[in-house]
Amino acid sequence: MSEKRNIFYLLLLALVAFSSNIWVRSADIMEARNFITAREMLESKNYIITTLNGQLRFEKPPLPTWLTALVMKITGNIENEVLLRIPVILISVLLIYFIYKVVLEFKKSHRVALLSAFVGTTMFMLIKIGNENSWDMYTYVFSFGAIFFLVKGLKSKKMGYFIGCSIFLSCSILSKGPVGIYGLFIPFLIAHIYVYGKTKYLENRKNLLYMLIITLILSGIWPLLAYRSYPEYFLSVLKKESGTWRSKHTQGIFYYLDYFIYTGSWIFFSILGVNKKILERYSKEKRYSKFLFIWNILIFVFLSLIKMKKKRYGIPLYILSSMEIGVICDYYYDKFWYELNSFDKIFLKIQKYFISFISIGIVGILFEFGYLNGKLSLKYILICTLILGVFNYKILKNQEKVKYVIIGTGVFMLLVNITASWFIDRNFYNKSFVNKYDKLSVLREETPSLEIYSEDYEIEDVWRVGKRINNLDKSIELPEEFILLGKLEKNLSKDYKIELEKTYVKDKDELVKLYYLKKKESKI
Repeated sequence: MSEKRNIFYLLLLALVAFSSNIWVRSADIMEARNFITAREMLESKNYIITTLNGQLRFEKPPLPTWLTALVMKITGNIENEVLLRIPVILISVLLIYFIYKVVLEFKKSHRVALLSAFVGTTMFMLIKIGNENSWDMYTYVFSFGAIFFLVKGLKSKKMGYFIGCSIFLSCSILSKGPVGIYGLFIPFLIAHIYVYGKTKYLENRKNLLYMLIITLILSGIWPLLAYRSYPEYFLSVLKKESGTWRSKHTQGIFYYLDYFIYTGSWIFFSILGVNKKILERYSKEKRYSKFLFIWNILIFVFLSLIKMKKKRYGIPLYILSSMEIGVICDYYYDKFWYELNSFDKIFLKIQKYFISFISIGIVGILFEFGYLNGKLSLKYILICTLILGVFNYKILKNQEKVKYVIIGTGVFMLLVNITASWFIDRNFYNKSFVNKYDKLSVLREETPSLEIYSEDYEIEDVWRVGKRINNLDKSIELPEEFILLGKLEKNLSKDYKIELEKTYVKDKDELVKLYYLKKKESKI
């Protein structure tokens, strides 16, 4: 009963962590694409042939969009970004559950599993990506879930687990193609066979064959239907996407070497975690630590070999890092300060003072850019200072049990997220003329009835205005009345009069004008 209660509190904490900042940022280009496609699914009632701004879009598989469309359907809301992030929050919470279950399968220790999942819940990059409703989190979570079912199946030889693995692998493919399998599942297979041997795989070869067949069938239904409907276009998209992975966002092979920085408050623990000898010293089971180390190295190599790189593609590294840090935390958890050697004492003192240093910096930022600029009240600053001050006092004062440093490191990340990171995020990355102009996204709440045309627009604008934006082309015949987004050219001024002109602000300090145009009466 106690264990079930611990899991419940863990998942509740994960829900708080992944939903703490969902109201801060407006949808970026990836989220906008997902939201628009989901909206157009409901409008067209076609859930197979996906479109973006009325144009065919087969670049991304549809599962995340199906889930987003489902939320739109259930809530009856197609414009609220907070509600539309519910699917990715739930998927992120599912990741924490799977981290717990996978670690438990290998370690048979509820505490190591709980600590590993706790670290994942409080890791900066996982929190950040876990509340952005784009495709990346889905493909890796489903792939990690497949690993859990595979491990259970290999041990029990029950076909049900292999079917579960097939379903999750298929969901991973239907989320972002083979990305999750390549970046997480295949490295796992290599590391697992290398460390634990291939005996279990040979004993389950028939089940594994069925698993592969089921995966191919389930994951192949959507692309087959899309191909049958638009064969030439579908193949052209495949060709374009393969070229994109080689030519866009290209980075050097060492691009992900700094991933430990994005673990947030766990940065120093993550540095220890990538050292094989140190990890083995902390682990009670050497084989498990060796397995994690090799798995992590393989993920890094696999991700580094792909030319196209972005920080969010490194999700597998953060999943593995949480499992490695969980081993380290378990070692320290029951320790008293007097039991530690000199290295451990220095390490943990650095961790405590690091938290204090960051706390002072956060209060300074809130005061400098919040209170002095009139964006935050002094009362709010004092409350944040009090919370962080009391928290740091408890951490620094404690000279008996080490576990308070472990718990404090994770809780600190959540406190920062709740009290300050939303302000830093909003004011350093998302400045706006909000006091002078309305945001363009207000149109989404009451979508204009007139058609919107533009020569120069972003896909985010399609999401902001709440409807399709037509390309303004000289070859098309314009209606009697329409809305122009952007610059009003002279040739339009000759034929149309301005009924209304309004200025809006986009999400990043960029102004845009909307002209409500009506055709002039012809002179006889």
